[in-house]
Amino acid sequence: MDKPPSPEHQRAPAVGELVVDARRERVGEVTGTGEGRVRLRPPTGGEPWEALPCDVRPATDQDAWRVYRPSRCAECRDIKRRRSLALAANDLKTAVELTEAMGVHLRLVHA
Repeated sequence: MDKPPSPEHQRAPAVGELVVDARRERVGEVTGTGEGRVRLRPPTGGEPWEALPCDVRPATDQDAWRVYRPSRCAECRDIKRRRSLALAANDLKTAVELTEAMGVHLRLVHA
């Protein structure tokens, strides 16, 4: 049976890659690496966090589906719809405000 690679031989995830932080059981998008840490943010908005490289693995299709599946929450759907419309209209200010609103909503309602 093969042993997993030691932490110093693990491939560093690329910026923009979708990964799973196994310690926190969260899916995140890599925003940076360095100083022995991987910086992550929730793909759908929210507070960023850091993880150890040994706790991070590439996300599978199933992990990605968990994040991007259609929401059953009407408020989540409405925020996502309005954000998509803002992005399509190149209204970045509104898109950012809606991303922040989604983060607040997720923390207050779904955490």
